[in-house]
Amino acid sequence: MNGWSYRAHTVDGRVREGVLQAVSAEDATRALVQNRLIPEWVKPAPKTARGISFGGRAKPLAMAFFARQFSTLIDAAVPLVHSLEICQDLTEDRRLKKALNQVIIDVQAGRSLADAMREHPHVFTDIFVNMVEAGEQGGVLDAILTRLAVYLEKSVALVGKVKTAMVYPAIILFVAFASAAVMLAFVVPTFQTMFASGGLTLPYPTQVLVNMSEYLQSNWMILLGALVGGSIFLRQAYGTSSGRFFFDNLFLRIPVLGDLLRKAAVARFSQSMASLLTSGANLIDALIASAGTAGNVVLQRALLRARPPIEAGQGISKPLAETGTIPRLVSRMVEVGEQTGHLDEMFEKIALFYEGEVDTAVERLMKAMEPALIVVVGFILGGMVVALYLPIFEALTTVGG
Repeated sequence: MNGWSYRAHTVDGRVREGVLQAVSAEDATRALVQNRLIPEWVKPAPKTARGISFGGRAKPLAMAFFARQFSTLIDAAVPLVHSLEICQDLTEDRRLKKALNQVIIDVQAGRSLADAMREHPHVFTDIFVNMVEAGEQGGVLDAILTRLAVYLEKSVALVGKVKTAMVYPAIILFVAFASAAVMLAFVVPTFQTMFASGGLTLPYPTQVLVNMSEYLQSNWMILLGALVGGSIFLRQAYGTSSGRFFFDNLFLRIPVLGDLLRKAAVARFSQSMASLLTSGANLIDALIASAGTAGNVVLQRALLRARPPIEAGQGISKPLAETGTIPRLVSRMVEVGEQTGHLDEMFEKIALFYEGEVDTAVERLMKAMEPALIVVVGFILGGMVVALYLPIFEALTTVGG
């Protein structure tokens, strides 16, 4: 089987583009015609287009919007393929649009919706596919899609809160250091010329500032290269398994921030477990899929360590407690859920509780950061201003004396 790029038209004139698998161009053309498409051209797909990732993951917000639209259409008894076509036309996410194009082709060819989506793991996650599969098998696709939409919307909101807490200080510090660099490059040289023409003796802080300015002007290309190279190195390192583990472990150890990340991970994991268990997924499949939603490799590996004991029949509460990374409250609540036979409902309660905890943690983090950022920014910029005016103050004092 080879990959074939195609451009075709529907009977009502809409354009379809995508990649399909076929032995030859003739087979690919035949498959398009069988699916009521009029081929414009079919050609071998570039190697970069033969994969299933379409260049990366679809945006979480786009997936949440798609799930909500799709669930509404299915609930309104709109035929499955037509619902997919409407969603494809409405979405602005390029990766999702391409994936839906192929999903429509596969569904029209007789494949189940879940199987068609499973071919695009960078767009449709395991949780998404498993819940759709459960909905198809149980004949409750509309209800499952509604629950999936709620889950994705909550997940997007949760991630947004965490990102806000992390991006805010980064922006403030970036502005502070950028302002300092501008002062060193343009403001300090002006003052330096003025000091030299006035024959002023520079105090130690001012001399240090002047030396920094001269170094920046002489080596700005080296410094810029080091900054860009360091950023690329960190990005590449974080992309490796060991590097991701190192940084994720480091983040968890940072006071306040680590607590926020842990609570957010528990909330997302619990949301996923509740959604999958309610949809009829078995415990092990739910655990495997949900562990990947934690957003932290350290916590993900800890959660997956619970799999062997569960397969041995121990249940899930004790293995979770033995991971050493999951809050004790979670394992105790899960234990109650196991005893009462309402594990899905208990995970729902855990998710709701930790969503509230994330809100509190974000508020605490912002309150803790604001005074610290004020001190740091004030020290950097205020210190530079004071150092620049020290020679003038000393000269005025000498003249006045």
